[in-house]
Amino acid sequence: MVDPLGPIEAVPSLDLLGPRGPEIIRVFTRPFLGMHRASELYTARICLLLLLDLGWEARLRAGTSLDQLCLGLPGQVRKPLAWMLPFLAHEGLLVQTGDLYRLEGTPTLDLDGIRTLMEAEAPGHSVNFDLLDGVRERIRPYFTEGKAGEGLLFDLTLFPLWLAYFRNENLCYYPNNLLALLALSEDLPDGARVLELGAGAGSFAQLVARKGAEEGWLTRIDDYRFTDVAPTFLRRAQRELKAAAPGLPLSFQALDLNRPLGDQGIEPASLDAIVGINVLHVAQDLEATLSGLRSRLTRSGRLVIGECMKPTLDQPLYLEFFFNFIKSFTEVTLDPRWRPRHGFLTPEAWTEALRHAGFTQITHTPPPRPLMDRHPNFTVGAITARA
Repeated sequence: MVDPLGPIEAVPSLDLLGPRGPEIIRVFTRPFLGMHRASELYTARICLLLLLDLGWEARLRAGTSLDQLCLGLPGQVRKPLAWMLPFLAHEGLLVQTGDLYRLEGTPTLDLDGIRTLMEAEAPGHSVNFDLLDGVRERIRPYFTEGKAGEGLLFDLTLFPLWLAYFRNENLCYYPNNLLALLALSEDLPDGARVLELGAGAGSFAQLVARKGAEEGWLTRIDDYRFTDVAPTFLRRAQRELKAAAPGLPLSFQALDLNRPLGDQGIEPASLDAIVGINVLHVAQDLEATLSGLRSRLTRSGRLVIGECMKPTLDQPLYLEFFFNFIKSFTEVTLDPRWRPRHGFLTPEAWTEALRHAGFTQITHTPPPRPLMDRHPNFTVGAITARA
């Protein structure tokens, strides 16, 4: 597997994974590690192919800065390009000299070879690549006509691929749900009232139902409130989730985390646990959102968040390619102390944000350092914080 993917991330040693290490290490299979690297490489090639699709090869070969590349384009393109250029340099597809980025030689941009290799290693897991191909095909009007990324990325053509991506069966996505589940299940009281933020395709609720039944703690939950801001996800869950998550006492509600929770019928101190998987990074005002969530928890209640996390704020993660086209990902209130960047944050930034909002007893699953220092591609984790 050395060629064409290059070095594959090693499996972390068990002592780096904390108390739940024996359960966490099970995800570190050869197919998982290979798919992670393959997705990163595929994303880099899709990025450069997209820039070439836009007719920018001559500009890239001459060397261009971000400012120069943005000239004459809609203002919204700056944030995606500010991510894409350093990412391409990081992956060796562009050469960076100061603030200039240059395309040199004939870089390998083969996609079929990656697909073929990973179909042998991880059969049936091509949805990551299908999504990347779909974004490349549909996103060009974002650059050329100023069309909104949300409409281009979540239309009827790509929506089934998103549903397939956010499944527990997807090797690359499953760890997001697993780590949050381990954190949530540790200290659930009897009669627990749980609310899931941005529950989307329902894969986390399904995992709660399955693992909770297998491990004997599902009966502790009296109410599991499935919420989402998108009517499409909410309607789909109301139709299908009870059958897909048997035994889970479900209720459903539209909920926008960027609006006051009290205005949406969430009473103070009414919840034992609030959980969100890759949702709180899109909070427009993270300080206000976290404070609002804390006020809705009981005195012993917990917030459990599963997030993609960066080893450093400057390291690009390939998943950011998708989301930098979406305003809810990029247009957030920044603060150098608890919200230094839009998008994904470091574990330390999350800890600081939660402390600032008044949370206590903040723990990570698994402990992020020195794990991320030794394995910089370990970019997912769960955080638990007491109200």
